[in-house]
Amino acid sequence: MESLIADYFDKLVDPFINPQKRVFIGYLVASIIAAIVLSYFLSGAKVRVTLATFFARRVWWSKSARADYMIAAINQALMMGVMQRLVSKLAVATILFEAMHVWFDGRLELLPEASELVIGGLFTLTLFVFDDAAKYAVHRAFHQIPLLWCFHRVHHTAETLTPFTVYRTHPVEGVIFALRAVFVQGIAIAVFFFCFGDRAELLTILGANAFLFLFNITGANLRHSHVWISYGQLVERILISPAQHQLHHSVKPSEGNANFGAVLAIWDWFGGSLRLAGERPPKAFGVDENFSTPHNLNSIYLAPLFDAFHCLHRPFAKGLNKMPHLLENNNFHRNLFGGMAVLFGLIVLSTSVGAAELNIYSHRQPFLIKPFLDAYKAKTGTKINIVYASKGLAQRLQAEGTRSPADVILTVDIARLYVYADKNLLAPVDSKILRENVPAHLRDSGDRWFAFSKRARIVAVSKRINDAKFIRRYEDLADPKWRGRICSRPGSHVYNRALVASMIQSNGVKDAQTWAQGVFDNLARRPQGNDRAQVKAIYEGVCDIAIINNYYFGKLKHSDKPDQRDWAAAVNLIFPNQGDRGTHVNISGGGIAKHSQNKAEAVRFLEFLTSKVAQDLYGAINYEYPVNPAVGVPKELSSWGVFNEDQMPIARIAELAPEAQKVIDRVGW
Repeated sequence: MESLIADYFDKLVDPFINPQKRVFIGYLVASIIAAIVLSYFLSGAKVRVTLATFFARRVWWSKSARADYMIAAINQALMMGVMQRLVSKLAVATILFEAMHVWFDGRLELLPEASELVIGGLFTLTLFVFDDAAKYAVHRAFHQIPLLWCFHRVHHTAETLTPFTVYRTHPVEGVIFALRAVFVQGIAIAVFFFCFGDRAELLTILGANAFLFLFNITGANLRHSHVWISYGQLVERILISPAQHQLHHSVKPSEGNANFGAVLAIWDWFGGSLRLAGERPPKAFGVDENFSTPHNLNSIYLAPLFDAFHCLHRPFAKGLNKMPHLLENNNFHRNLFGGMAVLFGLIVLSTSVGAAELNIYSHRQPFLIKPFLDAYKAKTGTKINIVYASKGLAQRLQAEGTRSPADVILTVDIARLYVYADKNLLAPVDSKILRENVPAHLRDSGDRWFAFSKRARIVAVSKRINDAKFIRRYEDLADPKWRGRICSRPGSHVYNRALVASMIQSNGVKDAQTWAQGVFDNLARRPQGNDRAQVKAIYEGVCDIAIINNYYFGKLKHSDKPDQRDWAAAVNLIFPNQGDRGTHVNISGGGIAKHSQNKAEAVRFLEFLTSKVAQDLYGAINYEYPVNPAVGVPKELSSWGVFNEDQMPIARIAELAPEAQKVIDRVGW
């Protein structure tokens, strides 16, 4: 119970310290500055006058404003029990991402020459524009569809405007807008990751979309204020000004039924709903309807439900016409608080009773680890929530600090694990089970992270060639006899960078660079695609040799697509360096977030991932090798060849990664 109350108050505070929220303290301060500057330059208003307008007691302590504060607090309690039960944008993105693989028979690779910055900028801009267009469409629908207006009217009952008026919404509207964001953002994420892969990284400022941050920092909160600022006729056709949104809140329908856009005015311009601000502010805010107690919480929460019922069942609603008037009764007003208290209690009960919860930040796509999560849930009953991103999770965790909800971090390679450890974002784990299940060279010396599976970096060779016997070591791939016969993904990819790092550890920087240059000179085409694409290239005769991770071969061999099975059937596998240091391996792994509030459950989860049940799943589902020495290699993987692995401390790979990247850059791989 104490933790739930603490969570509630944390969520009340979060909008003020989270740059992803409209009332972030930085945005509020910026809005005051923008009000002073813009008012002075656009209308010649004195600073004293602007501040008096912005901070007027009649505005901030009006009956309308006090209702805003109460509604914000109540809605926060209500949404605690609702939001976590809605579909997530990650679920939408994952489903669409997988569906697109089926529709298009594989991945697209658009703009392969474009930099990550260009793709990230395109992704960020597209998401911003797409999201803003959806806000306009949904907002306009709330005004023009009577059933939806029953709920949206609550927002427009505000008779004074403050930045907190943004939270004056009925919970039904809150859920609809939340679902809008889920589907819009989920679709955008899926499409960009399908087309551009890991290059589709959101450009953020303090964790917020860069474009939205810039809009918010330039005075977005003035839209809900009494400071009249117009951008002029030209700009107001592109951007919604504070004055335009204040017109939208006008009590006069002729003024208010316009300017539905959130940031961009172009949607209103194209849609015929644009109204330029001019020079005269509205005489009053609110709704021109028979709504005698607009700030009564009964009217805010219950009247819209009855109104919606009337919209749906007008022929049967005559007997209910007097019901809204009952809501204005003061006794019923007092009953509302009792009802809300009961409702809050039910929400608290629903969120607290039952199994424990784990919040996971994962670099591995949810569908890849779902079997492990399902197995753990079946064993323990623990509810698991996942936040997935290919990049940026470490920065997010760092920005969240002690407020982070994360309990467990899961990554796809040693480089990312090392970043978390280097930034001091992982908590040391004292677990005898983990130390027994994970060999010393596959875990952090300070027990902050642990490997859960191994992937071998192997050589795939065409069954067409007869000279594959000459490839016994990675070093052999630099021999000029293979000129024009090797395919590879870019050298800067983490898998190839890790291999170069292992070459540096074994042979030194000079020899590693000579080797990298030799491999690059032997390429049959420019580096491109993923490891699957290299096997496909061998099948198509583009090249004879490729360096791949072993599990890609397993995915192709057991694919439900016949053509991919044909790709796998066209190659043999070589496990290099069996006569000396062994085959290079990378890992998937994870650790416990430094500020986890659920460390005991997090430790149990990590221990489970190194148990025989999970280790067998890694092999059977993902075709990865177990890290637990007590767990045998699956029969399928053994059929590809038994090999000795390089026993160098895996952390050394991450330490040498910067030097490896320099080598890769120098040879142009």
